[in-house]
Amino acid sequence: MLRPFFAHGPGEPKKQSPDRHDLLVEANRWQTLLDSTDQAILVSDSQGTVKIANEAAEQLFGELQPSAGLAKSDNTITTLLSFTVSSGLDSMLRQSVASHETIDSEISTLHHIPRSLQVRIVPVSDDEFLILLHDLTELKRLERVRQDFVANVSHELRTPLTSVRAMAETLLDGALEDRAVSSRFLETIIREADRLVRLSSDLLELSRAEACDVRHTVVDLTVVIHDVAQRLSDKAQQNLITISNKLTRPLYVLADYDDLAQVAINLLDNAISYTPHNGQVSVHAQESSTSVTVSVEDTGIGIAAHDIPRIFERFYRADKARSRASGGTGLGLSIVKHIVESHGGHVSVTSEYNKGSVFKFTLPKSPLQAGL
Repeated sequence: MLRPFFAHGPGEPKKQSPDRHDLLVEANRWQTLLDSTDQAILVSDSQGTVKIANEAAEQLFGELQPSAGLAKSDNTITTLLSFTVSSGLDSMLRQSVASHETIDSEISTLHHIPRSLQVRIVPVSDDEFLILLHDLTELKRLERVRQDFVANVSHELRTPLTSVRAMAETLLDGALEDRAVSSRFLETIIREADRLVRLSSDLLELSRAEACDVRHTVVDLTVVIHDVAQRLSDKAQQNLITISNKLTRPLYVLADYDDLAQVAINLLDNAISYTPHNGQVSVHAQESSTSVTVSVEDTGIGIAAHDIPRIFERFYRADKARSRASGGTGLGLSIVKHIVESHGGHVSVTSEYNKGSVFKFTLPKSPLQAGL
């Protein structure tokens, strides 16, 4: 760790006087205090030499460094630029030195790990400058997620509402008298209203899943899959799809039954929706000593390789036109991911375009089965 040091000229012997010892004790006391805060703090002189760096600063800039660590030792003269790898921060210090005023600004670092930093540089004396840094990276990421979410929800709501309004206005303008037209328009209005209901339901389900509000009980995954397959059997028959359930023995996990049913419904319904007539959807499981993995495999249209990394994102659709035509909200797989992760598991997908997909989710076994 970089500690406060006292520079000496080349060839000048280090002097160890009682006064110097007292100063080192005092400096180490202040270093301990600085290390107790999560905020990154540096102290530099007017030449850009770092005199003090607390633990939070070393961790922050250690991550930003391309090397494994800073590995600074006592009495090593370190410049602000070499320590932080940030020309923007170095420029701020020069500005504060020139004006001897407090400088506030936001900078971005692009080395190794991109970061957004809120920086304040405060002149403490003619040759001491306190540098306070706050990492905004995660806050900015969450803000982008929030903005994208609001934009997506607005778009998903606007589309059916615009359609409903247009058809209602057409009916009021006289189309109501035309029996065939009015019936078709009213059917579309009902269909779009159903879509809005599904969207609101999925938004509530996603919100609950993200809140990790899990009510753990011992649940048999085999029973869950069997019940869901029965509920979706009519849709499968209408699409001429065969559901093959290979789960035959109890598979106990600690989970919420309704949550796992939602996971199974979303995965099986997707598999049925994206599998052509006369295709097949199969469900099977693998066990380890501590976990259960359920696979939902289909012979459907598959997913393009460039879509796979984003397939669990909210509102992301690999096939937008077909997804909307099937009544999908774009939230189903995101709900699956959040539910499974809130239960301590993980979800994955492998797929080959025009060949089919395999969605897997893994959950920890309950102690009941783990001990068998």
